[in-house]
Amino acid sequence: MLSQSKFPAARPASVCLQALRHTATAQAVLIALALVVAAPQAAQAQPSTQAADAASSLDFRIPAGPLGAALTAFAADAGISISASPALVKGKHTAGLNGSYAVEQALAKLLAGSALQAEAAGPGSYVLRVMPEVGRPAAAGATMAEVRVTAAAERSAVTEGTGAYTARESATATGLGLSLRETPQSVTVFTRQRMDDQGIVLQEDIVRQTTGLTYAQYGPTGGDTNYFYARGFQVKNFQVDGVNRLFSDYTGIFQTSDMAMYDRAEIVRGASGLMSGAGTPGATINLVRKRPTADFQGSAKLTAGSWDFSRGEVDLSSPLNASGSVRGRVVAVTQKRHSKVDYEEDKTSSLYGVVEMDLTSTTLATVGFAAQNYDATGIGRAGRPLFYTDGTHIDWSRSASSGARWASTRRDYRSAFASLEHQLDSGWRLKAAYTRDRISYDEIPGWTNEQPVDRATGGGVGLWAAWWTGRPVQDTLDLTASGPFSLLGRQHEAAFGASFARTRNDSQSHGRWSFPGWDSTIDNIFTWDGNTPGKPHNPALGDAGARERSSSAYGSVRLRPSDALSVIVGARLTNWKRSEYYTDYASGARSDSHMRENGRLTPYAGVVLDVARDWSLYGSYTDIFQAQNQVDVHGRTLAPVLGRSYELGVKGELLEGRMQLSAAAYRLLQDNVAQAIPGSYAPDGNQAHRAVKGAETRGFELEANGALTPSWNLYAGFARNLARDAQQQRLMPEIPRNTFKLFSTYRMAGLGRGMTVGGGWRWQSGTWSDYSFLNLPGVSRAEQKSYAVVDLMLQIPLTQQLTLSANLYNVFDKKYQAIATSSYYGEARNLRLSLGMKF
Repeated sequence: MLSQSKFPAARPASVCLQALRHTATAQAVLIALALVVAAPQAAQAQPSTQAADAASSLDFRIPAGPLGAALTAFAADAGISISASPALVKGKHTAGLNGSYAVEQALAKLLAGSALQAEAAGPGSYVLRVMPEVGRPAAAGATMAEVRVTAAAERSAVTEGTGAYTARESATATGLGLSLRETPQSVTVFTRQRMDDQGIVLQEDIVRQTTGLTYAQYGPTGGDTNYFYARGFQVKNFQVDGVNRLFSDYTGIFQTSDMAMYDRAEIVRGASGLMSGAGTPGATINLVRKRPTADFQGSAKLTAGSWDFSRGEVDLSSPLNASGSVRGRVVAVTQKRHSKVDYEEDKTSSLYGVVEMDLTSTTLATVGFAAQNYDATGIGRAGRPLFYTDGTHIDWSRSASSGARWASTRRDYRSAFASLEHQLDSGWRLKAAYTRDRISYDEIPGWTNEQPVDRATGGGVGLWAAWWTGRPVQDTLDLTASGPFSLLGRQHEAAFGASFARTRNDSQSHGRWSFPGWDSTIDNIFTWDGNTPGKPHNPALGDAGARERSSSAYGSVRLRPSDALSVIVGARLTNWKRSEYYTDYASGARSDSHMRENGRLTPYAGVVLDVARDWSLYGSYTDIFQAQNQVDVHGRTLAPVLGRSYELGVKGELLEGRMQLSAAAYRLLQDNVAQAIPGSYAPDGNQAHRAVKGAETRGFELEANGALTPSWNLYAGFARNLARDAQQQRLMPEIPRNTFKLFSTYRMAGLGRGMTVGGGWRWQSGTWSDYSFLNLPGVSRAEQKSYAVVDLMLQIPLTQQLTLSANLYNVFDKKYQAIATSSYYGEARNLRLSLGMKF
């Protein structure tokens, strides 16, 4: 038997998939069912084979498409291996599989019309052969050479083409390829199918729709004042393919990522120091890129919508040589839109390309690039002033702009990456990955200040202005190894890795907020058209730069003392250094600052206990750190802020794993938070601080995700979060305490070619922000009451290749502030129509 590849990515069409973990799980389920059924069967003297036959029926939901990809998914779901020649399955397609079948019955349906048949080659093992009546008569030794491919963890997590809202596994939390039920933290995987159903094109849209996450939108898309929050803390941990984006100056530049090039988003809530190293304890968002497919596939989509929204996408994937050992993929996107806000518009373009090569039967090389341009004009950083001078709240039109017409944002992102993977016969996988990210941002904000407005004259308001630029470049080298090992007669798993990252950012410093000879006054905000005052003269004042370095190593081990119990322990050791400099053009003086952390150990521990066939209890502890530059009275830098996360929960996989349920209760702490010491100063004259116990958040989350039937997908999540500072005062009151998010689709197979209808409902509790600093009569805070937004969707297959889609957002045209602190309103009712083609 020839062994041509051990990477299902390389050749899912030439399948012999040995999903050992799924096989073990299936065997355990069969044994449990047999024990339950054995007693009554013995009493009734019925043949035991009936129980086995019943247990062998499994529910499958495999979409129509290339036969190789379908067999890949089927083998992983059924826990079997299938051997075949590459030539047998190349170019063949299947009608898919939906329903409950025995394994051999399901195989026959998948292979219907392919002129192939599956023959048993041993327990849980099958070989594909040409049917004798179609090809020449099968004789001993006359069949084509078989190819054995071992399913790799990275590929079994792919969501594209599954039609599912669930993912088989994720490694973002622990580095181990575990199912979500086996992971002792709250994890949500936002699949490709769900993105397509909801019409999601930007990362911020995913945050809006994910349990426990909040998009705090002070201004338009791309604004640097917009933030993501989770469990009471700002989300600053961003990854692509598991590689940390290190640049800590301006994490907001990562929020405008276009999602067309990604297969899924994996969101881990809580601290994630084991895989992130430094950061905040709210959440980590890992975007996972699409990969080439073994068979040719292509798609194109045109979208048009309200406010002149237009978007075009093309996605092509194909083998690049006759044997399929080289495969490539290209994704291209262009988008332009205006806004509900006057003269506010943005445009984006993206290009992604990746090539995979089977260097040997067990070695896979990958090279690729990604580029994205983002340009916006006429944008503000927040909304218009919230109050009149008499303390009355102003109800602005949703189209009223706070931005000057000359305000602009430009961001260019370039990424080149390469990796080399090798599969050992022992089941261990080794991988080395190098990434270079280059970003350029040039932003000239101009927007109205928060000063109250004179009701009669429209006066009292001024304009803020600034200019900031940067060109951060990050080089990252990641080395990982993961696989099984035996100890005391049982199988366990381990993962190890090391990461080396360097970021540099050189730029020029410009003035901010006020400028000599520039009058920021807006004469009448009611008649203001955004043209006055004009853009101020803002020359460069000096050179500025920053260097950030991180080197770390981690290890995690999953021990299985019994079939029902798993214990995961791990730690990450991090060395981190950051230096900044500034050179003043006028004086020539140069200032430097340095921060460093050496030998920072980040522990991780988790326990998962299976309490029934479909249910598990879990508990976990992890932490994360973030350096700070405040000093004490002796001039010593305070210890890093430490975020600690405690979590207990229950997870379930019902309907043969199609529906995933979870409930989690958590407590997050931040220690070593800097607090100023009144009247005390460091030796250099700077304000002295002391480290105190800081913020605490408590809460719980409920989530359901998956398929209730082969035609009915459902996502629902509720989160409650209570956050307090060191003085037990409410922290971040502008972030809602309670949120509920629901989205569901149903495919009506009997209508036309299978029309799909769906809808969603997002609700959040009331929020407020302190506005007592304005000293207005009767004004202590700005409030946004609780509100809900309803969305609807419709997909109509016109032909086998063409699909018409419609997404109607904010159906009831609810008017609400996107955050209590700003009068920038959420999207009004708008419609997008898409025509998609597959070829």
